[in-house]
Amino acid sequence: MSQQNATPKEEPVIRICDLKKEFVVGDTVVHALKGLNFELEKGGYMSIMGTSGSGKSTLLNILGCLDTMTSGEYFLDGINVARMNDNELSAIRGRKFGFIFQSFNLIPQLSVLENIEVPLFYQDWDEKDSRAKSTRLAEMVGLSHRVQHRPSELSGGQRQRVAIARALSNDPSVIFADEPTGNLDQETGREIMQILDDLAKQGRSIILVTHERAIAEHANRMIRLVDGQIVSDERK
Repeated sequence: MSQQNATPKEEPVIRICDLKKEFVVGDTVVHALKGLNFELEKGGYMSIMGTSGSGKSTLLNILGCLDTMTSGEYFLDGINVARMNDNELSAIRGRKFGFIFQSFNLIPQLSVLENIEVPLFYQDWDEKDSRAKSTRLAEMVGLSHRVQHRPSELSGGQRQRVAIARALSNDPSVIFADEPTGNLDQETGREIMQILDDLAKQGRSIILVTHERAIAEHANRMIRLVDGQIVSDERK
């Protein structure tokens, strides 16, 4: 009787192994992250929760290839990025990630459409194709009537919608949302979280960083950091 082969496990989009980050402050070594281990499966919706100083921003910067770890391994789509140089990390950021920040980080001199197009410009997209895709994304986040406006002419919620559209423009492997509702009123914050929830339902891989449990609970998995260590890992 022949034995059936087991279905191979799909490679997670992110896998970190014994990730550590240390800073030297004067004569003191600060252990910001203390040997973290976890995986994010493709299509996973994960929140990283913690108070100020817990290490969540440091972790986000490393996962987003904005900073490097002191030791450990970091696999992105099966590729070890832990020892990549600055140019390689920059290329990974442009191709693989979409970022949504608390402060929106839009370019004030550019229109809504031009802000959405920025990642595509750096990927050398054809101008016509770039404009068409950015127009579709603006429509998707409900801003088709505001595409020629500049950020100063938009509400906070509209600015965050632009940031979400921009984060989607390069079809990223992972979307990082760093306190995405932090500068918004409660109602607008709910609208923005609904967009993120809908993206997760569409199969997007999302890592949400927050200090608010009510926001963290939108995700299907919640990791809580205290003093650079994972103290809980809850799954719905």
